[in-house]
Amino acid sequence: MQWNDLSVVLAICRAGTLAGAARSLGQNHSTVFRRINAIEEKMGVRFFERLPQGYAMTDAGEIAMRAAERIDDEVLGLSRELIGRDLRLQGTIRLTAPEGISRYLIGPAIYEFCKQHPDIRIHMAVTSSSLELSRREADLAVRVTTTPPDSSLGRRVCGFRVARYASRQYLENNPHGQLELYDWLVSEDSYNWLSEALAKKGIRTPVKKIMISNQAKFLIEAVKQDLGVLQLPCFWGDREAGLVRVDDSPEDMMKELWLLTHEDLRNTARVRALMTFLHEALQPKIDLIEGRLPR
Repeated sequence: MQWNDLSVVLAICRAGTLAGAARSLGQNHSTVFRRINAIEEKMGVRFFERLPQGYAMTDAGEIAMRAAERIDDEVLGLSRELIGRDLRLQGTIRLTAPEGISRYLIGPAIYEFCKQHPDIRIHMAVTSSSLELSRREADLAVRVTTTPPDSSLGRRVCGFRVARYASRQYLENNPHGQLELYDWLVSEDSYNWLSEALAKKGIRTPVKKIMISNQAKFLIEAVKQDLGVLQLPCFWGDREAGLVRVDDSPEDMMKELWLLTHEDLRNTARVRALMTFLHEALQPKIDLIEGRLPR
């Protein structure tokens, strides 16, 4: 059994389908099909049951997956350790941040960083999804959390407040002032936050959600069209012309803004340089991020 064989088995185990495994391996469907058939024939054992809904692991498949994951972790650990010894201010940094943070908080700083360090390339992933620092899906992550992963090394920037926003016209049309009676526009990223915030205010019954999207900018335009109420980070909502706060989040719901990397990358010069640069660039914006500026 060779590592190239195990990598194919592991990809199918993780994806559950040949199509998903092919995408992760950067190969086409037919190639992966031929490879897994050849591996099983060579080893004289079946790693997967072919089912209509996908590939299900046999006992042999589970044994192979555990071995492959141990090897994969060792290879990734070696990669991180070697990169961590890189003292040059050059190379690629995989950076990830949510939509609003990347656009309004760190975008200008990243542009300036690139001007000062022309040999460093920024690979920017604008997403709130949980990219794995340990798997090198990201080298540096800007995240809103109160519980950073144990395997990460981070710098806390400041607190992070959200509030509910609407247009003045919508509030005039709905003067009752009761959150549970408003029409709600919901960002997928803040779905859980909204439920938590309403529960803190004693509202546990479902509210009327008239629009859900993964694009906050799309929802903001809907708010400006007097369609309803939207929960936003204060740094974003407070700067949007035409939006006013409906209410504030309770103090005990304040989150935190963090810059996170994997502990093995702490000595990588380019990662350390960008983390320091972003941390310093965010200091003048702390009152805005914590929602403390006059409105």
